[in-house]
Parts: sequence; structure tokens; C-alpha cells
Amino acid sequence: MEVRRLRTGEVATAAGAVALAAVLFIDWFGGQSGWSTMTVGRFLLALTIVLALTLVVVTLRAGAVSMALSAAVVTIGIGTLALLYLLLRVGIDEPGRNAIVSVDAGAYLGLLCLLVLLAGTWRALGDERKDSAISQRQTERVLGVRGPARPPPPARDAARDEPAS
Repeated sequence: MEVRRLRTGEVATAAGAVALAAVLFIDWFGGQSGWSTMTVGRFLLALTIVLALTLVVVTLRAGAVSMALSAAVVTIGIGTLALLYLLLRVGIDEPGRNAIVSVDAGAYLGLLCLLVLLAGTWRALGDERKDSAISQRQTERVLGVRGPARPPPPARDAARDEPAS
């Protein structure tokens, strides 16, 4: 595992995922944790956390770039669904002042952690890092498998290309 491979996007993704996992178990609605009050949402959030951590692990393992790219795309897709669910649950479906259940600070922290996770994943997706030594070694390794370069094609004969009269 190469820690040097982690960029700001992956670090933000990991921080958002770990923070979201911790915040999920503090009070969100009416003094109860987010894990116990959300039925569908807890699975969306848990899946988003697992996918985000998968992105970080794949990047650390220095595997193919396509694996990290795939993990980032799937994380953004599922994370966006989780974000829409949380926005609905916390912002729109928020209980009123006279309701028995209120929205606690944990819900807003969870929303913030999910936004950090998604922003970090988006940043990781856009950062290709083509000029680093690791990328250059990986490119040379891939090109080395192809074998030596082929010779250029022979020069064209100009007399042969003229139309017959």
C-alpha cells in the first residue's frame, strides 16, 4: 500500500466516510440515532460509506486506475441518492415545532459529512495525476508489455500516385 497515492480527494472521501459512520450513531431525530430512525436511509448511507472506503483502499493498493475510477463513479451515484434522501428527510420532511419528534444536530452533521464525502469523491474523480512518477511507471509498464515499437511505414512513391494519362 502506497500512502503517497492518496490525494486531497481521497483524503476528503475517507474523512467524510469515517465521520458519517460515527455521526450515524448520535442523535438525529427526537433523541434517537440516525441508524435507528431511518429504515431505507441507513442502508443507503452504509452502502455509501462502504463504497467510499473501497475507493480509498483501491487507490492505496495501487491497482489499475480504472478500478478507482469505477469505485468513484458508483460512489457518486449511490451517494447522490443518499443525499437526496437526507435532504428530503432532514430539510423537507422535517417535523414542525409542535411535533413530537424534532431534528437534532446529528442530522445536520450527517448531511455535512455526506457532502464532504461526495465532494472528495468528485475531486478524486477529476484528478488524473498524469505527471506523477507513479503514473509514469505504470504507463511504462503497460507499454512495455506491448513489445518494441513498430518501424514506420515505407515512404510513398510519388510516381506511383500520379494518374495515368
